Amino acid sequence: MHQQHQTCSRRHFLKGLAGLSAIATLTPVLPESFTRSAKADVPKRVVIADGALAETALAMGIVPLAMADVPGYRAWVQEPKVPEQVINLGARFQPSLERLAQLDPDLILTSSFYANQYSRLSDLAPIEKIDIYSSSKTPFLNAMAAAQKIAEVTGHRGTAEILISDTLSRIDQASRELTSSQASSVLVTSMLSPRHMRVYGQNSLMQDVIDLLPVKNAWTGPTNHWGFATVTIDQIAQYSNAALIAIKPVPDNVDRAIVHSPILSELPSIKRFGLITMPPVATFGGLFAAGRFSDLLANALTSQGAAHGEFAS
Repeated sequence: MHQQHQTCSRRHFLKGLAGLSAIATLTPVLPESFTRSAKADVPKRVVIADGALAETALAMGIVPLAMADVPGYRAWVQEPKVPEQVINLGARFQPSLERLAQLDPDLILTSSFYANQYSRLSDLAPIEKIDIYSSSKTPFLNAMAAAQKIAEVTGHRGTAEILISDTLSRIDQASRELTSSQASSVLVTSMLSPRHMRVYGQNSLMQDVIDLLPVKNAWTGPTNHWGFATVTIDQIAQYSNAALIAIKPVPDNVDRAIVHSPILSELPSIKRFGLITMPPVATFGGLFAAGRFSDLLANALTSQGAAHGEFAS
């Protein structure tokens, strides 16, 4: 009965989010900064400096002229794919301003991550700052607002509502699949070495998604602004009932250590469930990453987990 109540509550919450997004569609308002300074009514030459904003735009069918760190995006984010014609601006932390100037963009989408470059970016084109990771709201709600704002300022109204609806449907589908999961709690990590990892908790996009699913995040310890804590193997040894999820890529020395290291191979969660890996997903991503994470988590816990002896029912 309790499980049924939880499922109904989650579905009501998801429907409520869908309703809010529909209301927002009725009253789109262009940001004052954009209407005041944009070079064109509908910007065609859009450049995106932030990875989460680029992921969101691509998921809505908005192909930027250029974006920062295209190789890194293809390795660590992968989906949605970056079309070949998108120009790489160089390093994520310091995109090439010279290349930007040559491209003569109509609009630059950026975030507080690039606050130290605002003045130089605004000399090249109007900028629109959109934050998903802030202290004001949860990343998931911010990601919904970010999608709507990107659609508005680029003249693609309506596309955000499609992405929001698709994301909520994916989370709802994952929630139904996970009702049969043998693991009731998880530790979602990025492995750094055989002894260190990032574990995601409060303030992370993954935590927000897990809160909508019939599993719990075992990590309730402190996290930083980006929603993760860097911990040692010793710190997670106590979580014997949680399935350890490692987001790829997993370093080669970690794979070897699981076989050869008594410390890692005897870790209670790995000994019980195995190390469950999932394909790359943007751990500091936007709305598309939320839906992709729910898909991958459901698949990891139901298919890969079932292959492990003790994990199987």
